[in-house]
Amino acid sequence: MRPPVRCLGAVTVSMLALLLAGCAASSRSHSSQALPPAAPVTAPCAASHCVPEASQPLSGGYAARLWSAPGQPGVDRSVPVVELLHSGDHAGWWVGRLGTGSSAALNCLGTACLVSSSLGAHGGAVETLLLTGAGTFTAPATASVEFDSGMPTVADLGGDGVLDVIGLENDYTPNFAQGHNYWATYRLTGTALVRTGCAPVAAHAQPPTALLTGRCPVVPAG
Repeated sequence: MRPPVRCLGAVTVSMLALLLAGCAASSRSHSSQALPPAAPVTAPCAASHCVPEASQPLSGGYAARLWSAPGQPGVDRSVPVVELLHSGDHAGWWVGRLGTGSSAALNCLGTACLVSSSLGAHGGAVETLLLTGAGTFTAPATASVEFDSGMPTVADLGGDGVLDVIGLENDYTPNFAQGHNYWATYRLTGTALVRTGCAPVAAHAQPPTALLTGRCPVVPAG
């Protein structure tokens, strides 16, 4: 005859097995529950029916993308809007103070992005976005510049990983219509866009491919 304690032990083991199985099933049930969907991100330019362009990489796993608004000739009041991303996820918005959203262009390199766009009837502007250590954009007023003779372009003229600005300026001599246009190049130095020099368009019909150092006839705008 077998001792009763062995029967009790078998019952105890069986109950323990059932308990562990139940805990495992409960764990699987909880782990299989879907996470709630992330709230949709609303762009500051949503009222202008803006849409995102392709993102451009920055340092440290960050990226930026411009949200373009469709042009509305004569009534376009939108400004440039840039979204900051980190590892593909939304990290913040930047809303410009200059230029028109429908004509904006974005160029990024390293820890800086330059946003160029048309401004007024025949001018243009550039604003610089600097990526901070906290993972946000800052746009110093000293790193923006306005041009009176067309939309500027952005390029790494020195081939050293720093974006430069190329624009047209007018000497208003004797007035804008009869004045003379000059190429002007600006270099990002610290938190400021600094004009390096100018060259008359009459002698250089094509945009410069290197930083200019010649005399400038007008005070820089910005």
